[in-house]
Amino acid sequence: MKSTIFILLSLLFLGGCSARNTLLPSAKEIRVYDDLPAHLQCRYIDEIVGSEANVLTYLFVSNYDITVGARNSLRNKALKLGGNTVEVQDADFVYATSTVFIGQVYDCKEK
Repeated sequence: MKSTIFILLSLLFLGGCSARNTLLPSAKEIRVYDDLPAHLQCRYIDEIVGSEANVLTYLFVSNYDITVGARNSLRNKALKLGGNTVEVQDADFVYATSTVFIGQVYDCKEK
């Protein structure tokens, strides 16, 4: 019984040692900017929030993995809305437990 509990707890902690938000293959094409470049002509779609949180296992997850997970979440949501560009409006880097990006989704083309 004790070994079963140990194995289950080990799997829980090992599963929490990386970002949960994996990037969808098509979302690799989504561009993320602080300011939209002037050479783009963009149509606004919606506002989104991308986040990654590891409250229970934050001691085992790097700041890098938490940040990548939050960006992956942002890009995946933009893809689902039909956008190809995200302009980040705000970011909150608590790092101990979470990272959050707030962004505007656009469908952009070269002028």
